[in-house]
Amino acid sequence: MKLRRQIVLSPLLAMASNALAATESATTQPAVVQLKNDIVRLAQSYAGQGDPDFSKQASFQPLIDSLLALRPQAPVSQRIATIAGPWQQIWGPYNYRGSERTVDPELGVNEIYQVVLPNGIYYNVTPLYDRGDRSRERIALLRGEYRFDDTQSNVLLVRFVRYPGLSKRPADGTQLFELPGLLERGEITSDINVVPTWIVRILFGGGALKEVYTDAGLRILYGASSNKFDKPALYIMNRVTQA
Repeated sequence: MKLRRQIVLSPLLAMASNALAATESATTQPAVVQLKNDIVRLAQSYAGQGDPDFSKQASFQPLIDSLLALRPQAPVSQRIATIAGPWQQIWGPYNYRGSERTVDPELGVNEIYQVVLPNGIYYNVTPLYDRGDRSRERIALLRGEYRFDDTQSNVLLVRFVRYPGLSKRPADGTQLFELPGLLERGEITSDINVVPTWIVRILFGGGALKEVYTDAGLRILYGASSNKFDKPALYIMNRVTQA
């Protein structure tokens, strides 16, 4: 009788558990959507602005903490399929040549992309303007290789290996975030080196990405020069929909 009772109760317990999970999801989903919208709106309000005193970055923290309390994240190794693809920066660092957290006039701040490929390849893509002159545009494609950190489950370690580029934007309507995939497949070739490869390997080194939150449309992460994350820079990124 005891065995039969266990057999009967097990499906009932599973049904109850599923019903509870569905109820919790229905309860938390509006709050999650609201928090995500608040984060995106705040990022949009800061778009194109520097953050020398970290005050803008600090204003996100209560929202991010609340979001993670409702949507805890799996280790990055289990999220890499979701992270893979092109992302556009809504707000984040606008100066890659120093730690001043100001806005580099040579950087195309409205078209900053990160493209994560599932085979361990990572690209930063952005237009560059010589001395801020918009008529003198070139496209930078900083190529890196990433791996999972052995000690931190939400961290990707990136080593930069090449800094190729294009002397001008593609004329056929190809989007900038499509360029890394085309380059990797050999469908296009770079015609300039933004920075010589030997300098990239010696001076650029690499960095670390702390993947705080990821879903189908929103990615929140911190970038730093090492996995110690001293003075990390926050990135709020939106999924790019490819045609």
